[in-house]
Amino acid sequence: MNSIFLPILLSGFLSQAGLIVAVGAQNTFIIRQGIARSHVPQILAICIAADLLMITLGTQGMGQVVQSHPLVIKGLTWAGAVVLLLYGIFGFRRAWIQFRAMRMQRHISEEWPNQRSDNSNSANLGTTSSEIAPPAMVKPAQTSLKKSILSCLGFTFLNPSVYLDSIVLLGSIAATYGTDMRWSFATGAMLCSVVWFLLLGFVSSKMARLFNNRIAWIALDTTIGIVMVLLAAHLVLQ
Repeated sequence: MNSIFLPILLSGFLSQAGLIVAVGAQNTFIIRQGIARSHVPQILAICIAADLLMITLGTQGMGQVVQSHPLVIKGLTWAGAVVLLLYGIFGFRRAWIQFRAMRMQRHISEEWPNQRSDNSNSANLGTTSSEIAPPAMVKPAQTSLKKSILSCLGFTFLNPSVYLDSIVLLGSIAATYGTDMRWSFATGAMLCSVVWFLLLGFVSSKMARLFNNRIAWIALDTTIGIVMVLLAAHLVLQ
């Protein structure tokens, strides 16, 4: 029994890996949340639960139901494109805010030597050196838990690929193993989802140390903006 179960389990794991290990909206969102260390456990729990649900529905034969409602998929496509476009715009906006803050900080740093030379005069006026010192580096503000959850749900359930891949494609492959062994395939796919999301969250959290300056955040948010806009265009054109 084990000699049959393990290859099918591995097949499910690798099939899901081929679908989930990609530069997509959901993975990009998790990476930024991890780097910002913003509500990572909650986001990972939602992503894992959603994947397990979709794989379960696909294995139970819900793929035909999804395929029989093309208008629903089309509606999800346009809704998903709007969400991606908006998040891309927000990414550019965050990058612009960081860029403006960096320029302001640089300006204050350039003015600091002159202010420091006049420190004795400012002390006579009741102004301390700490009050005119350049401000410390401020990291991007973390989004609220509610906004993070809503964004995660949007990237997850307004993406038509989630339904076509997890329910239709994986469900069709699972059906080829028959009633007895299809859940072995599904188990492998579910295991892949759990491992992938936990690994992605862990690695992105460890990358937080690399993003201790504004330039890194500008680069990240600009990249996210470009990726989201391209994904939105891909959905519409597809």
